[in-house]
Amino acid sequence: MRGRSRKRSCLTVGPLSVLLAVAASAGAQTRPLLTEEAPTAPAGTLVLETGFEAIAAEPSFITGAERTRWDGPLVRLVYSPADRVELDLEWVMAVGAGSEPGLSSVWDFGDVTLRTKLRLLQGRERRPIVAARFGVVLPQTSYEDEDLDFRPLALGPNTIRFFVEALLTQPIGPVQFDANAGLFLHDDPTQPHDQLDFLSYGLAARWAVRPVWEIVGEVAGRAGAGRPGADERSEARLGVRYRRGRLCFDAALRRGLIATQGTWGGTVGLSWTIRPAS
Repeated sequence: MRGRSRKRSCLTVGPLSVLLAVAASAGAQTRPLLTEEAPTAPAGTLVLETGFEAIAAEPSFITGAERTRWDGPLVRLVYSPADRVELDLEWVMAVGAGSEPGLSSVWDFGDVTLRTKLRLLQGRERRPIVAARFGVVLPQTSYEDEDLDFRPLALGPNTIRFFVEALLTQPIGPVQFDANAGLFLHDDPTQPHDQLDFLSYGLAARWAVRPVWEIVGEVAGRAGAGRPGADERSEARLGVRYRRGRLCFDAALRRGLIATQGTWGGTVGLSWTIRPAS
């Protein structure tokens, strides 16, 4: 397999060492979904998540050619220093693409994401739970490949991204609904000193059909006037979760809802509660 860039940033080591030293760490994204739930875990909870996902026919934002993209494995640590707060560190260890006509498969290291969630309102008697979340994406994926005469990889924009969101969770009967809405700021990879503003959104439902089984689904993405490398995103996911003790296994089918997202794909993952609340 070719196409790995030799350019590596020190950003990976910095956030990893800082958060691991501060926390040992925590549960943010609600695998296998992208939509985040508003509840926070009790103080002291430490969760490790990992997963892998792929999607077909995602167009390269450089050439427009469709290829199969994969991301993973990811490593996500989520730590709750207080009942109302969660800290989240995520690193997608590798991203890659194959099946692009006339080109070999390429891959590179993935980006690092830091998130903080603060619960603002604890729902009582089936009332909604409200929280806020903000975060930053630190670029690790190179825009171009130094090993192949600087041919653009089109695996990541190599820009810093920032987001702030409001989170709402509302139980209705046996189903729990989660809604996210906020602002996603994306530096333009093709225009220096330019920024693109998106509306980030997510709407998910979780149905506990049995004590250990959940059916989950969502529509999530970001909407706005995108440009190559900073495109709109929108996809639907439908999947299941199975809990066994401190482990939670998950799998979901992915479907891109706009051309820049790709067509069909999937994701599988595992969450391990390393340390439950004392």
